[in-house]
Amino acid sequence: MISKICGIMIVILALPCLGLRVELSNDTFATSGRSANRNLFITNNSEKMIALEVYAQSRQMDSITGVDQLEDVEDFLIYPNQLLLQPDEQQVVTLTWVGAQTLSDEKAFRIIVEELNLSLGDDELAEDDMTVKLAALTKVIKAAYVAPDDAKPNTYVINSDVIEDQNNNKKIQLTFKNSGTAHEILKQTPIKLTPLDDAGNKLNSKSITYIPEELRGVLNILAKSQRVITIDWPDQFSEGVVKVHASL
Repeated sequence: MISKICGIMIVILALPCLGLRVELSNDTFATSGRSANRNLFITNNSEKMIALEVYAQSRQMDSITGVDQLEDVEDFLIYPNQLLLQPDEQQVVTLTWVGAQTLSDEKAFRIIVEELNLSLGDDELAEDDMTVKLAALTKVIKAAYVAPDDAKPNTYVINSDVIEDQNNNKKIQLTFKNSGTAHEILKQTPIKLTPLDDAGNKLNSKSITYIPEELRGVLNILAKSQRVITIDWPDQFSEGVVKVHASL
């Protein structure tokens, strides 16, 4: 038996990430009224026509990794949800909250604008060949929140555990809790650390307040959720420190 081998050509299509600009007029929606509607301004800055799809996903966050956990939802009316943009063209997409009219706390979402593949196969290839075009297409993700009128964050440290890494180096694992009804974004966050002995009593060593390297960026804590951040052991603490109390 003679087997027939088909050649496969794989073409990778990459589009510049700056070719698509997306701006949300306001990232917080009300459950009703005018503020339940927001505009999404989408601009094609590339030199070719692009097709796009707009959709929403609910958002939760892994407390340790901070990675989004997303699920498709139908709580937004998105019009139009698909569009075709010529080079340098801008279109406005209207997003309207059509979910629950009464919320006890803020809900987090991602609004996603994803480019669709318009690539076609090459008709000039021999009939025994096949072209597989894998398109590295643009996806723009925006944060969105739907909140009751009186939503407010309330973030504090609930645990500060002394742990060791793989190299037996001391670390401090901080657990932040937001018991409030709105998300809170912490930036350049100072932490007060108080050294304790094994019985939980305050040592003679002074408390220190500083911004750990791990908290110099942005930390987003969603409503009714927690985030766990591990920071390096401060040089100011002696070996006799076995426990730490932390606060914002």
